[in-house]
Amino acid sequence: MTIRALALRNIRGNWRSCCAFFLSSTFSVMVFYMFAAFRFHPDVMNGRILGADSVRQGMMFCQYIIIIFSVLFVLYSSSAFIRTRRQEFGLLTLFGMTRWQLCRLIVYEHASIAVSAIGLGIGSGIAFSKLFFMTLEVLLDREVSIIFTVPMEALGLTVVCFALLFAIISVWAACKTGHGEIVDMLEASRKPAEQADFSHGLAALAVICLGTAYGLALSINMRNFPLLAMPVMISVTIGTYLFFTQFSLLVLHSVQRSPRFYYHRTTMIIVGQLSSRLKSNAMMLFLVSMLSAVMVTASGAIYMMKRAVQFDGYRTQYENAQGLMGLTMFIGLFISLLFFMAAGSVIYFKLFTELREDQAHCKALSRIGLTEGEIRGIVMAQIGILFFAPCIVGTIHALIAMKALDNLLMLSNWSYSFAVIGIYLIMHTIYFLITCHDYMNSILRGALGQRMGRNL
Repeated sequence: MTIRALALRNIRGNWRSCCAFFLSSTFSVMVFYMFAAFRFHPDVMNGRILGADSVRQGMMFCQYIIIIFSVLFVLYSSSAFIRTRRQEFGLLTLFGMTRWQLCRLIVYEHASIAVSAIGLGIGSGIAFSKLFFMTLEVLLDREVSIIFTVPMEALGLTVVCFALLFAIISVWAACKTGHGEIVDMLEASRKPAEQADFSHGLAALAVICLGTAYGLALSINMRNFPLLAMPVMISVTIGTYLFFTQFSLLVLHSVQRSPRFYYHRTTMIIVGQLSSRLKSNAMMLFLVSMLSAVMVTASGAIYMMKRAVQFDGYRTQYENAQGLMGLTMFIGLFISLLFFMAAGSVIYFKLFTELREDQAHCKALSRIGLTEGEIRGIVMAQIGILFFAPCIVGTIHALIAMKALDNLLMLSNWSYSFAVIGIYLIMHTIYFLITCHDYMNSILRGALGQRMGRNL
């Protein structure tokens, strides 16, 4: 069997691991193409759209954000894809595959996924371009419809950008895996998680940083905004990071020191496993909370800016601003959606990276007598904490940020703020239920056999 044939067989055999990587890559390509198609649209290039230069600049700004998002998104999904298969790579090396052959195998796998993702992403982008153009027509107040077209510049830019991105990531993944030791690969899932330590001083610093950031944010006005904006962002970033890396460990330690609560039913198992895994999950929780805060704040900020334009008394200024405000609203809402998907995907990749470890853990729990219902409760509690802890922290950040925007714009939009947060929580809960159901099925099928899997 050739290396190429083995790569294709591996993709089919590891479709669950490949699927997340493939879909995230396809989504990134599709979104990038749609923005490129509008940026290179003849009406935009020839200036037939009101404020064409501003529209083109807005689309370029969005594309830069999408490129950064795509690099991080595809890199993270590729890393998760590689981590879940370290044992497989160790076995292949043990059976005689050289490091060069292993690197070629990884490059072929990434190349196959890349070609498929670019093809399907561009095809999906072309299919949804008309809907994309119709949405922009409404937001830009266009009386004449934007014609459907497939700009060759957009096709070329999309193919070149993502071909380079996948080439760099595949070489990086091959080099990273090729330099690993066989023993480390084979024992990747057997290494016990390190017990995370915490500092009372750093835990207290987390509370101080967040309290300071909230206090400064609530005191912001038009006069002191340039002075306070940067300290607020720095304080909230440091405080959030320390909250998940230090303060959360202090909370779990306090729970462990409360026998009445700690020894209640399965709490000991939930808290014990969270304590041992929080060192690796802390960074993920920090990233998701910040992404959630940016997403909710961006949605609220765009609406507040639109209200500020509507309250302007000068008709000419209002008419000139309205089209650009529609574009700004579209970009803001799109970035919010992008960040929501990024936050959910980070959690999804993290969960399925640790799938085998959780299967072994649940298998051990079943052997000591825990019922299927108790195992379900333990898994759901752990997933719920991973999903909703950063969601709650990000929501609190967003509420403070929107109150600061109220003070800056001298508007009161709390009803809309709570509506945005409510929509976000509903979407997050739906995503949690879908992920939890899928993850639960995977764990129970792998850990407790087909008998329990059939009862799902």
